[in-house]
Formats: sequence, C-alpha cells, structure tokens
Amino acid sequence: MTGTGLKSVFLVVFAWLTGAFIWGAAAGEPQKPELKIIFSQYTPPYVFENGQGIVVDIVRAALAPAGYRITPVYVPIGRGVELFAERKVDGTAIIRESSGLAASYSDPFMQYHNAAFSLKRRGLVLSTVADLKDKAVVGFQNASVFLGPEFGAMAAANTAYKELANQETQTLMLLLGRIDVAVMDSGIFHFYRQKLIAEGRAPAGEDIQVSTLFPPTPYQCAFVDPVVRDAFNRGLAAIRASGRYDEIYRSYVGRYLWVNQ
Repeated sequence: MTGTGLKSVFLVVFAWLTGAFIWGAAAGEPQKPELKIIFSQYTPPYVFENGQGIVVDIVRAALAPAGYRITPVYVPIGRGVELFAERKVDGTAIIRESSGLAASYSDPFMQYHNAAFSLKRRGLVLSTVADLKDKAVVGFQNASVFLGPEFGAMAAANTAYKELANQETQTLMLLLGRIDVAVMDSGIFHFYRQKLIAEGRAPAGEDIQVSTLFPPTPYQCAFVDPVVRDAFNRGLAAIRASGRYDEIYRSYVGRYLWVNQ
C-alpha cells in the first residue's frame, strides 16, 4: 500500500473513532426530561396558545442553558394550581408565593401592571381600593389572592364582585357597560379592547378611565424540583445580563406598544 493509501486509511479510522467517542460521551449523559409547564390560558401578549408570548419565551430561554425543553400546558389559573398540587406537571408560570402552593419558587421574572378600568362617562371616583366596595367589579381569576389583603377583603365583602378566567369576556362586559369596573393587566386589556373593536363587538368611541390602584405585581415560576428552580434562576440571571430578556420584550413591544416590563 502506498503512503497516500495508508494516510487515507488512517484518516477514515481516526474519523470513525472520533465519532464513536463523541457518540459514546453523549450517550453517557442522559437527556434531560421535557418539562410540562403551566401557562395561563391565552393572555396576550404574555401567553399565546401557539408556543409564543412574552412569558413563554422568557421561561423557555431561562431553562434552555441547562438543557431543559418545555411543553406548555394552557389552562385557567385555578385549574393550573390544581394540576400542580396533584403533581401532574413539572412547573407553573405566573404565580406568587402568596398563593400558598407548596413548591420551589423562582426569583421574580416578570410583572403585571394591574389597574381598575371603567367607562369615563360614568364618572366613577376610584382613588383607593376601598372605592370599589359598592361597585360591580370583575377581576381576573385569583385576583383576590394576588392583589393583596386589602383587595381580598374588598372582594370578600362586595356581593357584586366576581372573577373570570376568560379575560376577553371580562373586557367585553366592561365595554358594553354590563359592569362598573374591570380589574386586570393593562397590556391584556388593551389587546382585547382592540380585538373586540376590530371584530365589531364593542364600540370604538368609548373613552376609558384607568385608575392605577395597584403597584406592579411581580410574578414567579414554581417548580416541583428545586434543581429545576435553581437552573431557571441561573438562566434568568444570564438572559438578563446578556440582554436577551430585554430583547424578548422588545420583540412584542413592536406589536403591543403598551407592554411594560
């Protein structure tokens, strides 16, 4: 065999051995399981039921460096708490420790800007949470838990208070004058208002009064496994430091200009 032939054989054998080594090393590391993570049911621009949305993108990006992939599970907030408590999922996004759910909680990773929305023509004076006590108010699901003890006490005492999982219906009820006040995030309200107007289901000329009765509400993720929680926290810090976190927000701000971080 010529020198050239020996060299060719050597290269083939070397390539085969290298490939076998790499494959063996990869096989030696068990693939991390795909995580079932709960997201609130269709709350744009934070969650769309197509694997997109600010919250979905942030959770996915924070877990990716540790090798985790996610399978979103879209359910109402109340049902999500039940599924987590039954350990039928690996984690849930957009929750707070005040929920009382036994879990490994992450660092806060996003916040909602909740407000009280009313029709301007009604002239409601809403300066404090106490001003809601005699109004027909519809809050988002579990608002009485997430918005603090004062709001929770008002909700318990107000017989005209209720909560809805469907925030499109919540927005429509306000725009049609069926309730006095809708309590929800400003980004979600504006998304649904424009959608309902575009569909001809709500009037376009109705002026809205926005009463900022609540500070921004920080939210966390909750995980069954504290190892996953720690990986999420590390990944969250990394995407904030790299600018990826802000990039995710900016990608939606172009379409939803009222979204706040």
